[in-house]
Amino acid sequence: MSGRRSLGIRWFAGKRWLVMARLARVEVFAADEIAIVHVMNRTVRRCFLFGEDSVSGKNYDHRKGWINQQLAHQARYFGIDLLCQAIMSNHFHLVLRSRPDVVKEWSDVAVARRWLMLCPERRDEKRQPLEPTEFEINSIVNNKEKLSTVRSRLSDISWWMRLLSQNIAQRANREDGEVGKFFQARYRAVRLLDETAILACAAYVDLNPIRAALAETIEGSDFTSAQKRCCDMRGKFSVGSVQCSVDEETTDEGNGDVPVSNGRIVPLGGQPQ
Repeated sequence: MSGRRSLGIRWFAGKRWLVMARLARVEVFAADEIAIVHVMNRTVRRCFLFGEDSVSGKNYDHRKGWINQQLAHQARYFGIDLLCQAIMSNHFHLVLRSRPDVVKEWSDVAVARRWLMLCPERRDEKRQPLEPTEFEINSIVNNKEKLSTVRSRLSDISWWMRLLSQNIAQRANREDGEVGKFFQARYRAVRLLDETAILACAAYVDLNPIRAALAETIEGSDFTSAQKRCCDMRGKFSVGSVQCSVDEETTDEGNGDVPVSNGRIVPLGGQPQ
């Protein structure tokens, strides 16, 4: 059975209406083609769970740092480029570029290692992933069906969003001693089909803090890719509370021919590698 949802029948004003259900992600984005996508996710009931919450009087700005850290981690191991970001007080925007063409070139060992760094079998006392053992890597490499599935997931934007949202939701719920939903609904995704759409969307994302009157300048727009680009252009390593990205070309241990930064934070307009 395919991922397509069935049609539904609803009644309104005594008449029957045929309703098309929302399409599954797999029907919008093909896993084997490069796609640039604007994604957004919002906290439950639009509560300010990433910023100053006027109802509880608590400040959750530190959670923006969590998202920043998780984005950098995922950009390191996924075959997905992070082109733009803006982390607001109750939602975040990302512009992502999937790179199945890059993932296709990775060795089986590199694919297994990357996946185990994203979904580790073991973690340290700070809940950070531990380097996978040879046994753990071989358990994927020697299972061709699982290896194929994992390779596909490494350039799948749905899996990027799944791991990001799960990580932040579980961490926030642990901190608050709560259970249940943290994000309002399934994330929204819009594919950007041409250069005009990409530039318009990038401007929308970058200017979110200014539009919301949270900042007056790009340089003061914390937790945005625009601020990071300004920082890089000025040759500095930090602006305010945000650490700028440094694109280090490190190699996958035990598989030196594969850079672990193929899926990474990329300047808008930068050439994919």
